[in-house]
Amino acid sequence: MQLTRKCKGCRQDILKEEMVQYATPSGKTVYWFCRECYEDKIAREKFQTKVCEIFGIKSPGPVIWTQRKRLRETYGYTDDAIVDCLDYIYNVEHMNKLTESLGLVGPRSMINMKKWRATKKAQASSIAAAIANTETKEYIVPVQEKKKKKEEINLDDALLE
Repeated sequence: MQLTRKCKGCRQDILKEEMVQYATPSGKTVYWFCRECYEDKIAREKFQTKVCEIFGIKSPGPVIWTQRKRLRETYGYTDDAIVDCLDYIYNVEHMNKLTESLGLVGPRSMINMKKWRATKKAQASSIAAAIANTETKEYIVPVQEKKKKKEEINLDDALLE
């Protein structure tokens, strides 16, 4: 008899050996996912965490989830690309956060983010190359000790005076 479980995401019966056990961040409940649904769940949580950090909110609303879905379907952006673009828009360009929205994420801002990231990567690699190419030379500086010459005093001469 083969044991099967229902996937929490796709609701299909899958062999228990192929399932992944997932515990919520609080650790109170445990769910079983197939590999694909598990990877989607982890990506979704990572996206949620980053968006909450950027906007300073407790959890993203339905507008953000709808915009995320639209960006993924229309442009083929990954969650990491969307989050990186948001980070670039609000933390590098210092745009005002008027509303919690992914509306500023688009092809133009994505291109600008990739250019900025490429320049930062080029700067880092040039600095690393400069550090690797520098040769360290050791200079040995001789230390000269100052020796006082001892004057020899002849006691016989001291007595004669």
